[in-house]
Amino acid sequence: MNPQGKMPLLVADEITLPESDTISRYLLDRFSDVGPSFMPSSASARARSDLLCRLHDMYITSIQGCLYKATPPFGIFGSRLDAIAELKRQLRVLNDAVDAEGPYLAGAELSLADATVFPTLVFVTHMLPLYEDIDLAGVLGPRVNTWYMHMQTADAEFKRVHQEIKSALVGWGDKGRWNKILHAGAKDSADPTIFDKIVAKEIPSTVVFEDDKVLVFKDINPVAPTHLLVIPKNREGLTHLHKAEPDHASLLGHMMTTVAKVAREQDLGDYRLVVNDGPNAGQEVFHLHLHVLAGRAMTWPPG
Repeated sequence: MNPQGKMPLLVADEITLPESDTISRYLLDRFSDVGPSFMPSSASARARSDLLCRLHDMYITSIQGCLYKATPPFGIFGSRLDAIAELKRQLRVLNDAVDAEGPYLAGAELSLADATVFPTLVFVTHMLPLYEDIDLAGVLGPRVNTWYMHMQTADAEFKRVHQEIKSALVGWGDKGRWNKILHAGAKDSADPTIFDKIVAKEIPSTVVFEDDKVLVFKDINPVAPTHLLVIPKNREGLTHLHKAEPDHASLLGHMMTTVAKVAREQDLGDYRLVVNDGPNAGQEVFHLHLHVLAGRAMTWPPG
């Protein structure tokens, strides 16, 4: 009944309503004589509430699947780490839009923004620490953090919501729900390699190309006139290519397009791309790397 094939959906008064924000506003209108209105009395506070709901729905809930979905994409992101970084950035944007005086998000009165953002923060504050050791107060921002702490103690209904969501998340964790998710339960526990020191600039290398994801440098033991190595700066568990998961698709694709870019810029002409996967295949450093060989004729079969 929802044309997007998603939840939630409300059927009432002979109307079918998808989308949580629309459902919420319908319920506030339909039952305006019951409980708090969630609509502040001033136009500016109502506008602030609407803005916070919009920021939450468009830029936070659209990518928060990076904290629990088994595989990408996460909104527009193919990388879990990129999506998490953007999620934290959007929390800072949300913080800047919160009323500075409080005690509620839109000011002195409870609003739809409070009911919208609060459940998400219960989820985010539980899940983010699974991925990295962080200062949650710093990630949320001072305004959001103060409000979030206030709502857990000052309002019985919000406190109940917090307990319900938190207990469900703890229960899922106890059942191993996050165990196979990269960077949450599945972490890179392999020993560091010489490549980590090269990335950290602790060991010098002749860098040909570098961006935020990959490093390309000359092999110190070349087997061709041009012999380059392409490595991910963050190994993400890729000690071997056979460790690759759907989470790695974006990174692996970026490595391949980087090879093409460097080959054009270096005018390599014909070249061979080699991945050694495991000791019997000739792999010596257990940090995924691509060999780019050029400058001489290659024979077949290799090895």
